[in-house]
Amino acid sequence: MAAVLEFHFITLLIFTSIFMGQQYSNMKRLCITLTVVQLCCGCTGSHTNRVNLNSVTWMQTSEECRALSLGAYNMARQNLDHALEDRTWTALPSQVPADSDEVNALGRLPPAVILDIDETVLGTLPYQAWLVKNDRPFTPISWHTWVSEASAEAIPGAREFVHYAMQKGVTVFYLSNRAHRGTLDLNVNGQIDPGEERVYLKPFTISNLVRLGFLPQKNLSNDDSVLLRGEAGTGGRVKKGWASSDKIARRESLSSDYRVVLIVGDNLNDFISEDTPEALAPYRARWGRSWIMLPNPIYGPWEKRLYDVRHPLSEEEKIDIKLDSLETWQ
Repeated sequence: MAAVLEFHFITLLIFTSIFMGQQYSNMKRLCITLTVVQLCCGCTGSHTNRVNLNSVTWMQTSEECRALSLGAYNMARQNLDHALEDRTWTALPSQVPADSDEVNALGRLPPAVILDIDETVLGTLPYQAWLVKNDRPFTPISWHTWVSEASAEAIPGAREFVHYAMQKGVTVFYLSNRAHRGTLDLNVNGQIDPGEERVYLKPFTISNLVRLGFLPQKNLSNDDSVLLRGEAGTGGRVKKGWASSDKIARRESLSSDYRVVLIVGDNLNDFISEDTPEALAPYRARWGRSWIMLPNPIYGPWEKRLYDVRHPLSEEEKIDIKLDSLETWQ
């Protein structure tokens, strides 16, 4: 509606300038008209951060999105039953047994599942909606403020699946690229002051999971149940490979103590590091079996793969790249 009004407004200005010939020369009329059109077009094109409007609205309001999440977790529950019966079943390619000795060793390990957090267990849609509605870009400061409120709600089907797994004696790990430590405006003054650069953020995520009933679980502390990016080991140094957004080191850290039977996530990085069709081909049979994918059209590594650049892009540049990537019918 706003775009239509702006179009009529521009049209009115153009016709007005045409009929002002007695007072202005043609050149002046043209300059005035072009200036007004440029300003109006600039106003209408300024909401570039609202490119996620449809995606956020769909995820926040549609029954289709809810149905996909419920279906994914129903599938996960059924597959968990099969995995517990089949002692050779594993979601980690590195755990696939090569001989009878490895089969026996794998079968002796207690079962576990790995779940991503954001858009898999916890929904961040109020934060995403805030970005869209206020025409703001993602920033670590605003994101950490949202995380610190521990107000995220559960993804449909997630809590029921986790309770089912725990009742079956399965250990649940929450593996996320949320930062272990990060910047946080503790005194809410709109800036990062000394002492706010490296705030311990993990307790906020744990608090959110506890509030919704995803934690605690038997025989494992809340802290050990949640594996975040950049966590420190003995001596305070970041564990090897844990500073990276690539989750492989954190997944593999469980392989010697647990038989990981299912992985549930919302982007490829939750399952595997490689993202080319050739690299993914050997794992096609895992989808819908030991790997369960949930929908997320808002953000993820797919955008970075699409942009294929290291330098920051403006929102206009991102839109242009997305448009260029589309395959049309003519």
